[in-house]
Amino acid sequence: MSERDNKKPEKASEPILVNGEAVAAELVDQELQILRERYAREMSRAEMEEQRDKIASDARENAVERMLLTQKARVEIDSVRPEEIEARFTALKEQHGGEERFNELFELAAADVEKIKADIADGARLEKYFDQLCADVPRPVEADARAYYAEHVEEFTDPEMVHAAHIVQHPTPEAPMEKVCADLLNARERLKNGESFDALAEEVSHCSDGGHDLGYFARGQMVPAFEEVAFATKAGDYSDVFQTEFGYHVLTVIDRKEEAVRPFEDVRYDIESMLYDERKNDAIGVVADEARAAANIENLEIVEG
Repeated sequence: MSERDNKKPEKASEPILVNGEAVAAELVDQELQILRERYAREMSRAEMEEQRDKIASDARENAVERMLLTQKARVEIDSVRPEEIEARFTALKEQHGGEERFNELFELAAADVEKIKADIADGARLEKYFDQLCADVPRPVEADARAYYAEHVEEFTDPEMVHAAHIVQHPTPEAPMEKVCADLLNARERLKNGESFDALAEEVSHCSDGGHDLGYFARGQMVPAFEEVAFATKAGDYSDVFQTEFGYHVLTVIDRKEEAVRPFEDVRYDIESMLYDERKNDAIGVVADEARAAANIENLEIVEG
C-alpha cells in the first residue's frame, strides 16, 4: 500500500454544514461557475490559475451565505403558493426542451422531483425575502450617478480602436520566406492599384477560415508585432510586409476610432441601476453577516487572499 493510500480523506471532501444542514455540492458548483465567469472578464488565464484555490474558497463562502439567507427566508416568508412552484417547475422543463425531453435527460424518481420543487420553493422564498429586505433601500438619483461618473470616468472611456483586415502567408519548404515576401509585395501592389481586398485575400491568403477581416480591436488584443503595425497605419492605407509569430502579413486599416469618453446621458441609467444593486447587496450583506455570526458552520476551509 502506498503512502497516498494511507492518507486520510481531506476535510474539504466532507460536506459543509450550516446549522446542521448540508450545503449541496451543486450549490457550491453554481457559485464557482458565477465567480469564474466574473473573474474571466477581469483576469488572464494565468491569473485565474494562480487564484484557483482562492476562487474555490470564495465559492464555498458564497454558498454558505446563500444557505444562511435561505434558512432566514424559510422563517420570514411563510409559504409559496403551489401554483407558483408548479409554474416555475414547468418553466424549468421548458428550458430543457419540454417535459418529454426533460424526463429523458434526467430520469427523475418521485423523490427527485419533490427535491427539485423544494429547491424551487426555497428560491422563491429567497427572492421574496430579498424584496422584503430591500423595500426601504433608497434608489439613486441623478446626483449620485453624476458623482460616480466623475470619480470613475475611466470606466466609461472607450479605448482607441482600429478595424483592420490582413492577408497572411506561412513559409513552407515549397514556398520559402523569399517567395512568400515576394507574393505579399505583389499583393500589396495589386491592392494599391485598386483590386478588391476581399477578393485578393480569398485568392492568396492562408487564412483557412476566411477570417481576414479582424473587425475592431483595441491595444492588447493582438500580438504586439501585429498591433504595432495596425495602430501605426492610417485608415485606407496598406502596410509594408511584416512578420509575426503567425507568419508574414500585409494589412489595411478600414477605420479608426479615437479614445472617447461616453457622455453621461448614455450611461446614467446603467450607473443608477448598478448603484441600486450595490445598495441592495449591502442591505442583504448586513443580514447575512448577522446570521453568520450566530450560525454553527462546520467543515468550511477558507483560503486567505
